[in-house]
Amino acid sequence: MPFNESVSKAMRFLVTLSVSANQGSQSDFLKNNGCVVDDNISLFSLVNCAKDYISTAYGSLETNKIARDAILHTIITYQRKHTSDQLTLFGGKSESIWRGAGSGAAFCELARSFFAAFTDRQIKYYIERSAASEINDYAALQSFTKGISKTAESISHHAFETSKIMQSYAAGWFNKFAVTDIPTDSHITDFLRISFGKMREEFRREVAEK
Repeated sequence: MPFNESVSKAMRFLVTLSVSANQGSQSDFLKNNGCVVDDNISLFSLVNCAKDYISTAYGSLETNKIARDAILHTIITYQRKHTSDQLTLFGGKSESIWRGAGSGAAFCELARSFFAAFTDRQIKYYIERSAASEINDYAALQSFTKGISKTAESISHHAFETSKIMQSYAAGWFNKFAVTDIPTDSHITDFLRISFGKMREEFRREVAEK
């Protein structure tokens, strides 16, 4: 995953969004770095921007969809959490919200949300795909799918709790490499590699304890 085009673009999008908060003109900085948004940086423009930004020329389309969905979940969740009046979710107060996204703590929150959402969606996708190839009976497959739906909340919660393992690392990485400028591709790849590695080891630890 650290070397997947869609995942790399998704993380670069988050990093760019956070770094933009520390620039004189946040919207101009975003536009100059491939993120076309309106001047207020509304949620509507961010969602459309993310969809266009996270594209893939040669990677897995399934992973691309998972990465895009995870980013959309991340930015919507962040804005909802930092918007006091829910009626302004798509309105003009968004600029002040994203103006506060330029710290290690803010990036840490965004990164954890992304890794949790990505892991959640990836687990569900591969479980359902494996089931479809192994279960030949349609009724049994339907029953299995319903069972997965019932446990979806538990899977989501577990993915979020597991993502906490890379939280402090994300804040430290941002403060070292990304406060004033967008890091290099190699730095972003290293961040993804180490973060996914931390989550993988946490899952392995849990299995070993059972």
